Amino acid sequence: MSISIEKQGSCSVIVKGEFSADEIETKMAELIKKYSKQIRVPGFRPGKVPKSIILSRYGDAFKDEIRQEFLSETVKESIEKMPELEKAIYMDEYDGFEVERNEVPVKDEEIDAAIEDILVRNTSLEERSRPAQKGDYVEVKFFEGDNEPIPMIISLDDPEYLNFFDTLVGKSAGDKVEIEADFPDNFPDRRLQGKSGKFTFEITKVLEQVKPELNSEFFTKMGKPDGYTEQDFRKEVAEYIRQQKTTNADNEIREKIIEELVKANPIDIPKKYLDARVKKYISEQWDISKIEQDEVIKLSAEIEPIIKKQIAYEFIAEKIAEVEKIEVSDDEVLDFARNLIVSMGYSPDLAEEIYKTGSEEFERLRDRIKRDKALDIVISRSKITVKPFEEKTVSDNSEKNEDEKKSENTENNE
Repeated sequence: MSISIEKQGSCSVIVKGEFSADEIETKMAELIKKYSKQIRVPGFRPGKVPKSIILSRYGDAFKDEIRQEFLSETVKESIEKMPELEKAIYMDEYDGFEVERNEVPVKDEEIDAAIEDILVRNTSLEERSRPAQKGDYVEVKFFEGDNEPIPMIISLDDPEYLNFFDTLVGKSAGDKVEIEADFPDNFPDRRLQGKSGKFTFEITKVLEQVKPELNSEFFTKMGKPDGYTEQDFRKEVAEYIRQQKTTNADNEIREKIIEELVKANPIDIPKKYLDARVKKYISEQWDISKIEQDEVIKLSAEIEPIIKKQIAYEFIAEKIAEVEKIEVSDDEVLDFARNLIVSMGYSPDLAEEIYKTGSEEFERLRDRIKRDKALDIVISRSKITVKPFEEKTVSDNSEKNEDEKKSENTENNE
């Protein structure tokens, strides 16, 4: 790779990166190896799809990924070669910000709602010898032509099902019901997706949803110790809600501090780099081939301020990390990667496979952790005031008398 840098004005430069054919070929081979086991092509076992077929199907996508990787490498190396850019990011201020943090009370109705949600998710189905009602489930045999009947469970509690199967309400086990319908391609049950015509359903069981009671039997099922009470359960649920709210409040503080950092340390971001980051973000989140060009332009305009703030924060945080001599070890990166993988529902063992030491993905995580540490330092040096919770009601304004309103207006004018 060769890089040329041409200064444009006080804060902008034109950077050109050139990559050899061998470098491109090597990068393409790495991508083919990386994705070969995930690619599914009829007639070939996973990992055994010929290179020519992979390239014919995914070559354009691989080329886009290579361009983005080369762009990142070019920008990263060019920054290391440009002391003037380092000077441009002058840290004017990152100490002593003042922000408000909302108090996070937990109300009884929130606890009640959370418990109700837990009970609903632990609902069981019990057979009933009565006609089906809305909210029930019915076990049926689905007849289509001369084919063998297919066992199926239909929810009379789900609007998507009830829209097609409302005639099952009032029917009992043993009843046969003929339904004429056009099932959409995205119908929840794939066996009915896209089907159209008359279908016969024979009810074999009527099942009622039964929520558990908050008793020792339920608590034992939930893995709670002997002697665990409903009051203990409410306290545990309340603590969970409090932790969730605290996490949200912490995230809000971080966002407020980032806003203050960016405001206090303005950076002139090169337009071409900003455009490239916006394009990369959009291509990662949406299939551009399915969006009209006008919509892409509109989307870019909406996203640009967000990406601009993100880029500015990255530069500022990296500079703070440099000033504060923040270091991130390989072990820290791996621990972070494991927690990240677990949060997505996967085994932590996948971390070392996905984030290999020294890889670009690994180094991106290191930079992310470094920025987080820099932000933690800024937060620790900021003044955070807790804003008391004020419960407002719709009638608050209407209850104010005219004298109170006049008094408020006078204070505002002053």
